[in-house]
Amino acid sequence: MNIGIFNWGDIYEEFATRLLKYKNNRKGLISKIQNVYEEIDMKLPKMESNGKILDIDPFTIFGLFNKGITDDNRKRILGEIAKQFNLKNKVPSSFDGIPLVNNLSAAFFNFVEDRGENDINNLWEAFESAIRYADNPTQENKLKIESAYDKVIKQRGIQWNITMGLYWIRPNTYINLDSKNREFIISEKILPEQFIKELNKFKNIPNGEQYIQLCALLLDKIKYGKYGYRNFKELSFMAYEQDVYWPPDKDYNPNISTSEWKEFLQKDKEDYPETLEMLKVMYSLGGEATCKKLGEILDRHSSSCLNIGKNLGRRAKYKFNLAPYMDGKTERFFVIPFLGRRIYQDGKQLYSWKIRSELMEALKGMDLEKIQLGKQNTDISKNTILYGPPGTGKTYNTVMYAVAIIENKKLEDIKRENYTKVIDRYNKYKEDGVIEFTTFHQSYGYEEFIEGIKPVIHSDEEDETDIQYEVVPGLFKKFCDIAGKPILRKEKCDIGINESPTIWKISLEGSGENSTRTECIKNDHIRIGYDEYGREITNLSKGDAGRNILNYFINDMSIGDIVMSCYDCNTVDAIGVVTGEYEWHDEYAEYKRLRKVNWIVKGIKENIIKINNGSRLSNPTVYKLRMDLSDVMEIIEKYSNNTIEVEEKKKNHIFIIDEINRGNISKIFGELITLIEPTKRIGQAEGQKVKLPYSQKLFGVPNNVYLIGTMNTADRSIATIDTALRRRFNFKEMLPDSEVLDGIYVEDVSVKDIFIKMNKRITVLFDREHTLGHAYFLPLKDAPTIETLANIFENSIIPLLQEYFYEDYEKIRLVLGDNQKDSEDKQFITIEENDYNDLFGDTDYEFDEMRTYKINSFALTNIEAYRSI
Repeated sequence: MNIGIFNWGDIYEEFATRLLKYKNNRKGLISKIQNVYEEIDMKLPKMESNGKILDIDPFTIFGLFNKGITDDNRKRILGEIAKQFNLKNKVPSSFDGIPLVNNLSAAFFNFVEDRGENDINNLWEAFESAIRYADNPTQENKLKIESAYDKVIKQRGIQWNITMGLYWIRPNTYINLDSKNREFIISEKILPEQFIKELNKFKNIPNGEQYIQLCALLLDKIKYGKYGYRNFKELSFMAYEQDVYWPPDKDYNPNISTSEWKEFLQKDKEDYPETLEMLKVMYSLGGEATCKKLGEILDRHSSSCLNIGKNLGRRAKYKFNLAPYMDGKTERFFVIPFLGRRIYQDGKQLYSWKIRSELMEALKGMDLEKIQLGKQNTDISKNTILYGPPGTGKTYNTVMYAVAIIENKKLEDIKRENYTKVIDRYNKYKEDGVIEFTTFHQSYGYEEFIEGIKPVIHSDEEDETDIQYEVVPGLFKKFCDIAGKPILRKEKCDIGINESPTIWKISLEGSGENSTRTECIKNDHIRIGYDEYGREITNLSKGDAGRNILNYFINDMSIGDIVMSCYDCNTVDAIGVVTGEYEWHDEYAEYKRLRKVNWIVKGIKENIIKINNGSRLSNPTVYKLRMDLSDVMEIIEKYSNNTIEVEEKKKNHIFIIDEINRGNISKIFGELITLIEPTKRIGQAEGQKVKLPYSQKLFGVPNNVYLIGTMNTADRSIATIDTALRRRFNFKEMLPDSEVLDGIYVEDVSVKDIFIKMNKRITVLFDREHTLGHAYFLPLKDAPTIETLANIFENSIIPLLQEYFYEDYEKIRLVLGDNQKDSEDKQFITIEENDYNDLFGDTDYEFDEMRTYKINSFALTNIEAYRSI
């Protein structure tokens, strides 16, 4: 691979050296930078909140032309800098190997109100000591750069970007450690493993000593070209070269036209519907994705997506009679529909496919909306209760049921898989929040399950304790809110809404028409008052009227949140998205607190009582509205020229309720018991929502929420279960399965035969709901010894029989076959006749029982005792 021409290094180093002269002449430096932008007729980026420039550091100056701008603008800025600072080297024609900072964080310092007193001075010290050490690497200079670096990385807003700045000014000495380079260095295994381990695999920025050592070690390793690059510029270029797709067009192009692809897909989709599903997902992602990402969306294993892509290429090859494309000795089929490249995500190397342009055009011309993703293949109902005696695998089966539902597969298909792999996936889904688990008990109530009012203690900086009561969602409601959260489809219009936007009510001066409202709508911002408290709010007490409002506006409101402008108590006249942080503007006579907003719709009069849960808008200037995002988006869609779609989350979510029959169902579910019915779910024809009593918010159960309950029939008969549950759940009986124990022998005694005989006796003496579960005996699969069997009987079987028969030992003996055994050595429960005259003498007291029963520990380890069952 050809290494790029790195002709930018000379002018960058020359400019850095020239900037040293301005360390003590910052005003002169600021003036020159302002002249640069005036001459090229470009707007100088904002350095302070008020738009002025009070001070500047050299790294920020380099950031002006090393950020996300076009190369043409980069050349314009650097060309004028060369004139203003009388630089001798030419402006480069190429910027290969130069890392770029984010446009929003190009400055290396914060606004004056947020930065430390010495932040900019520290940056100058690091800049100067870095150049001195690079040009003259003495021990003294080394200690200076390490010390200056350590000061800087403690400053707010400084992280890996300082290494980028050092690389700009002396690229032959300092390595840039942006995410691309960090991942590349680890993947290439250039540095000793122990050293990478000491750096915690770059999870944290190294200190000064570690960074300088890293630069020296790395340079020494690569300088002879062993790895294909000889300096930091070439290494950085190679790290970003991963973005080059393979194979190059000059090496291979299948030359399949858009019309040919379209005709091929129309015929192919009947036999291979999963191919078009995958292509639809890739199309929605912009035409590129990893198999890992596709698998997550399609609920498939990544290897399945890999095979779908390869087989698509194989079919296309034979359809269009294409010559094979060989990668060494391996024929590659994916190169027919896709291009590929290496990428790094979360420290792992992955391979990404990009749809070829002709195929992308063919997909664009097809009606992809008709292709349904995630076709309902699971055979499990929305509400299921697994019931049966203890030890019959109810909890075990909840794992199978949950994974089958989430992965949209048949239950029997999951049961055929290795259980260890299934439980691993189950645990991962649980970590991801797709599965929730709770256990019902007698004191469990509506407040824990749906919502309740709970005390919340707040302490301020003066240690004043303030107890407030808030409406807190319960476990099930919180789970449903997450499962039913809408997904904004941003392919058609990205309006800047964040992933979980808070919806705010804002009053602009007051209700009705006023000058503040007019000015805010015109100039794309919102303004509030309480000017008398001043710009910085640090010491408001609980009695101050604007305390909560100012806290909301300054601290809680975030970029990407939605604001609804209150016109009166019933209507809003504009809806916008917050685009800026809190600002103070003295140019206004009043209402000086400001945030920038992108007004999506304005000039409307929309009544929002219905979507505001039937409530009018109240007086506070700013507060959170309890509205569904989908309702707000419908208003935006109604008035906006842009198409903004909201779609229901497709992934199934599982809520597991263990011991569901132990709880008071009416007390726990309350009015929501009706909403869990499949036909009453959100999105169904009879879908319903109810207003919750505490929050007064409308709530419904999403269609992608599945309920799985477990019920131990030994605790309560199925006949007496709450009628509300019987009507709304499918009941699946989990019976003892003797086949599971087939082939298990302790010495020559069949465990399966023991199990069958005891359960037949229990069924006759009690009922089938109190039989023994096969799970108690499963430890014998791995350890079929008399010691294991004795432990099962002593700690599980006999205690369970004691509970079942309420200490009626004659029935327990019948179950164990003790009444038929010819020797006490074989009896688990032995009988001892009591001589009451000997114990108590001559007495008229009438004793209920003439016998005492004892557990015979000898029989527990006697194989003949089990053989005689």
